[in-house]
Amino acid sequence: MLGFALLLAYPLTVHFAPTEAGIALLAAVGTYVAASLCIRHPVRWLLPPATAAVFWQALPNADWLLYLPPIGINLALGWVFGRTLVRARVPLVARFATVEQGDLSRELKTYTRTLTWLWTLLFIAAALLSFALALSGHRDAWSLFTNFINYLLVGALFLGEFVYRRLRFRNYRHHSPLQLLRNVRGTNLFER
Repeated sequence: MLGFALLLAYPLTVHFAPTEAGIALLAAVGTYVAASLCIRHPVRWLLPPATAAVFWQALPNADWLLYLPPIGINLALGWVFGRTLVRARVPLVARFATVEQGDLSRELKTYTRTLTWLWTLLFIAAALLSFALALSGHRDAWSLFTNFINYLLVGALFLGEFVYRRLRFRNYRHHSPLQLLRNVRGTNLFER
């Protein structure tokens, strides 16, 4: 729950708060993620605020750190989707669809491969645009894109594809968007 709250607070803090607050929150999010993955001791809950306090004091001139997460996260997501498009691998969206449909028809295999390409291109384009806006020096434009528009584009593709798929493939059963998110969460993203 703390991780979810930190992730929700990050874009708002980066957009509306002083740079130091954004860097401190970035440090807290990173520490929380690392601690959750590596440390099972209860002390892990103290690490994010402690790290945020250290970054707040020690790095007042490290504005460039704020530009890294949107670029890195989008590139990582582009890689997660794109690597499954290599021959002899099952496209990532096909894995999600298999949870919902079982064995996929040829028509659904083609559709899920195309959709995996679309997600890959969206994330790579978002990373490139984040990078270009960071270099431009227009922090407000960069912040607006990375902290709001980027999320809206991901949500629009997710929901738009859901509506399109329900209309295009009426003869198949369809889970709710919430169940689709559960399917994604339950899928091994790094399976070969």
